Amino acid sequence: MRRSLLLFPLVLLIALGAPALAGAGGFATAGLSSTPEGVVPGQPWNVDITVLQHGRTPLEGVSPRVVINSGDTRREFAAEATGEPGVYRAEVVFPSAGRWDYQVLDGFIDESPHSFPAVEIDDAAAAPAARPGAPDDGAITSGWLWGAGAALALALALLAIDRLRRRPAPAPRGAEPA
Repeated sequence: MRRSLLLFPLVLLIALGAPALAGAGGFATAGLSSTPEGVVPGQPWNVDITVLQHGRTPLEGVSPRVVINSGDTRREFAAEATGEPGVYRAEVVFPSAGRWDYQVLDGFIDESPHSFPAVEIDDAAAAPAARPGAPDDGAITSGWLWGAGAALALALALLAIDRLRRRPAPAPRGAEPA
């Protein structure tokens, strides 16, 4: 009986952890040396992109790109290796004033672009505008943390129930031990 009670939480933890382990094989982070704040139309924004595999190891041999979007206008700017491991430089030019979204395709897994807050490009310095619902750049989502916490709580509850069931029943009052 004890084995079956302990086996269930173990199987549950493995089942919940398997997708996380399967997806842990490849991701990269992309950091920028600057933002395009204060850039005016036609002026180049020279930005260094640091690409790290698993957020730690400089990733070489990839081809990152900066993508800018405003309405129907989309431009893509390739970044070139700088000679420093994992660091690439792009020269980005916003063709007109307006609100621009920008993101980085890291060249490793382009299906998950790294998005940054939108920026207002005009003839004067502008502050970035927050974009609601922007992805959190590959961080661990809270859903996984909640799931792991729930699995741990369930395992602890089952262990407590098992411990209570194994406790000997109290002897009836007035009875002598045999």
